[in-house]
Amino acid sequence: MTGLGPWIVALIAVVAIWVDIPHHRFDLPFGCPGICLRLGDRYIQQEIKTHLGLDLQGGTQLILRLRTEALPPGSNTPIDTLNEQARKVIDRRINSLGVSEPVIQAIGGDKILLELPGVADLDQAAKVATQQAFLEFKVPDESKPGQFKSLEPPLTGANLKPTFVTFEGQAQSNPVVHFEFGAPDDQRWVDMSKQYVGKPVQILLDGRQISAPNIREVFSSGKGIIEGGFTTQSAKELSLLLNSGALPVPLEIAQSTRVEPTLGAEAVRQSVVAGIIGLLLVAAFMVAYYRLPGALAVLALLYYAVLTYAAFRLIPVTLTLAGIAGFILSVGMAVDANVLTFERLREELRSGKSLRTALDEGRKRAFPSIAYSNAATIVSSLILFYFGTGTVKGFALTLGIGVAVSFFTAVVVTQMLLHAMLSFPALRKRSLFGVEERPQGELRQPAARPAGV
Repeated sequence: MTGLGPWIVALIAVVAIWVDIPHHRFDLPFGCPGICLRLGDRYIQQEIKTHLGLDLQGGTQLILRLRTEALPPGSNTPIDTLNEQARKVIDRRINSLGVSEPVIQAIGGDKILLELPGVADLDQAAKVATQQAFLEFKVPDESKPGQFKSLEPPLTGANLKPTFVTFEGQAQSNPVVHFEFGAPDDQRWVDMSKQYVGKPVQILLDGRQISAPNIREVFSSGKGIIEGGFTTQSAKELSLLLNSGALPVPLEIAQSTRVEPTLGAEAVRQSVVAGIIGLLLVAAFMVAYYRLPGALAVLALLYYAVLTYAAFRLIPVTLTLAGIAGFILSVGMAVDANVLTFERLREELRSGKSLRTALDEGRKRAFPSIAYSNAATIVSSLILFYFGTGTVKGFALTLGIGVAVSFFTAVVVTQMLLHAMLSFPALRKRSLFGVEERPQGELRQPAARPAGV
């Protein structure tokens, strides 16, 4: 790798180390502890931190019961179908909260187990999980002044497009929720504004009024806003509930508990110590057996660890015991790629080729094996992630990311270090590569030929 290549690799390392710092003392270049961007009216903030799973940091566990007795008379949807639909809605809500690797699974037909890593507020978890989020728009009832009635059929939030929050007012301090109806409710919204222009329209969430604004003009599209003295947090929660959809059946909390870390601080400490010892043993073996290339591989392995951990913090990846196992397995893949390269390098050196030629030929011969093995592992990770749930997804995600980064470090970083070493004459000795030095003047003897040939 020549030209800008080494500088790009070095810049990636600097950025990765900055991301890996546990507590950022400097907010540059983003102006906040993390990554903050303003795109028009939207504000994006990506917090940089290590996310730990329920088994490492504890969290909240809820058991929810489906209140099928509260369904309208005549409802004949099977309870298993209601359970599945409710779990999908809860999953969308929890993912929007930024909680990674939640456990959401059925317990029998009428109960759902919900585990939220790192969520200590039981009330918040219960509210997000159980709120019905049934939105309805009502119009003035002319026969009963001061009261509202439902349209026929009711105009609800079942056909809303994704909502978002903006700020209005003179100081841009009043949060409102923007919404837009999809067809055919968008035309019903326009027709309603024509009929009731100058009159209020009531907006209800789960039967409770949240706003009753006047229609000041005829709408030209299915767009509108919901305002009602929201705080920033309450507006975001409303937008989240509307985007995730209404629950198909009311839920109630059957049991709620605060879960402590199952592994415990001492077990986590012992796991870290064991991991460090394992890495040191691998490093010692690489240096003892492969000598100078082994030492360079250790440097590439450190680069790999820094870059992978930065990826975990940025995505973010929730680290559970299974996820850590996937990361450790990817470390083995990183070492394996270097072993393939170094063995090919030795073969080329023993055949009598120069060091530079041996490096190029060894890389070319080792690359197909490295590429195929890494591709097979990444495909397996994708299959596990797509079909798996919970901790299986965590294992697949950390393994896939780790293998992808290990491929980059083995093919790019290690090769860059090996070629950079050629600039130092003292390091161009064959003995530093585990190959015996050839005596000066040694020439290949021609093969003997029969007399007269």
